[in-house]
Amino acid sequence: MTVTTVNKVSITGIVSVLPETCCENVDDSSTSASEEMARIVASTGIRSRRIASAEQTALVLGNIACVSLMQELGWSSEDVGLIVFVTQTPDYPLPGNAIQLQHKLGLTKQTIAFDVNLGCSGFVYGLWQVSQLLKGLSKGKALLVVGDTTSHQYSKENRAVSTLFGDAVSAIGIEKDPNGEEMVFSLGSDGAGAPYLIQPQGGALAPGAAPELFMDGMQVFVFTLREVPSSVMACLDAKGWQSQNVDYCVLHQANEMMLKRLGSKLGLTQEQLIISMGEVGNTSSASIPLALGLCLNDQLTKNSTKLVLSGFGVGWSWGTVALTLPPLKVCKVIDLKCV
Repeated sequence: MTVTTVNKVSITGIVSVLPETCCENVDDSSTSASEEMARIVASTGIRSRRIASAEQTALVLGNIACVSLMQELGWSSEDVGLIVFVTQTPDYPLPGNAIQLQHKLGLTKQTIAFDVNLGCSGFVYGLWQVSQLLKGLSKGKALLVVGDTTSHQYSKENRAVSTLFGDAVSAIGIEKDPNGEEMVFSLGSDGAGAPYLIQPQGGALAPGAAPELFMDGMQVFVFTLREVPSSVMACLDAKGWQSQNVDYCVLHQANEMMLKRLGSKLGLTQEQLIISMGEVGNTSSASIPLALGLCLNDQLTKNSTKLVLSGFGVGWSWGTVALTLPPLKVCKVIDLKCV
């Protein structure tokens, strides 16, 4: 695990997009199936999920988010010097989503654009990477886009994942800021966890097979409780904060029971611990910015806020950031069901 810092960079806006289709975690086919689903809902806290249509890829949702974000921030196509798209569900193996989004948004040819293949830790890793790179660029604005259409990666019969994962994409505006406060990051990885959360089909070893996501939920649970508390505490220590100094802690929204266990280990109150996956599911790298928009939009647009944000999952990979977020110019969720 590495602890590192970034300063003179600030998040200025967040826009997330949810697809319109809502899939309820209910099963009326039989009494036993209904009881099984009730147990899943009780343990995960996920009552329904948002599911993208076949035409609604991460790139499509990301484009909607970026167009809205740039309008809200008053950015022109000339302002953006960097766009990073963190996704495990790109439209194509190549070219990447970021380079296509650069063209769709009409950004200049001087824009740096590339993808990052990461899942549930992807928002924190992306924030760290974009913040580091932005400091060395002549242009002072960057777009970080995070999210997946994970529902395209499994069959409905795959109950181990189909009841958990939903689709969403978030766009985050990041700017150089001479007054930007220090962000403290704690980042780690352990490739020994690769077999326990994996998409084995569709890559070089099985190119023609239909995708079917595999997850060993118990192994994920054990990994999370083992690594995440120390990552969060390392950030707090380096920042000089205690858990009671934090306004809110937003953990990757994977499982309500897991988050409550983590919150207890970290000494967080119920008010500090944000839980938002109930109606949207586990939305991979978009889950943290989506939670900010769903639960804290008023707070984040009106006040300076001390936050701890932590993502963890596939890899194993985990990342935490402790930061004071200045009042955002925009923090919203575009719900395509309501458009």
